[in-house]
Amino acid sequence: MWGNRMSPDQDRGTRPGGSDADEAVPPTDEQRAGWRGVQQRARGMTHHQAKAALEAAREAAERSPLDDGPERARSEAEIEEWERITDALADHAGYYDPEVDPFVQGELAGQSDRERDQPSAPRPTEGDAG
Repeated sequence: MWGNRMSPDQDRGTRPGGSDADEAVPPTDEQRAGWRGVQQRARGMTHHQAKAALEAAREAAERSPLDDGPERARSEAEIEEWERITDALADHAGYYDPEVDPFVQGELAGQSDRERDQPSAPRPTEGDAG
C-alpha cells in the first residue's frame, strides 16, 4: 500500500558525518520540525495535491535562497519530506495520513527507543543539599 524508498526502521536524519564514516549525525530540531510540519500539511492530500505542494516548496526555495543555517536546513527538510510523501502516494490511491505512514511510525518508534535508552538525570536524595 505505501511505497517508499526508505524502510520504516531507518532514521533518515542519521547520516555519516565528520571524517569518521561510522559516526552518525542526528537530525537537527529544524529538520524534524520541517518534516512534522509537512506531514501535518499533507494530511488528507492526494498524490496530485502533494506533488503540487512539492513544486511550490521547490519554487519558494529557488525564489529566496537561504544561507547555510537553521532556515535552510528546515527548507531542505521540507522539500525532502514532500518528495518522500509524493513518492509514497504515487503507489497509493488514497489520501495521505501520517498516522498510517509506516515511515513516520518507524521514526516515532525509533525516537521513543532513543529517549528510553538515554540515562535520566540522577534524582536528589533526601540527604542532599539543594
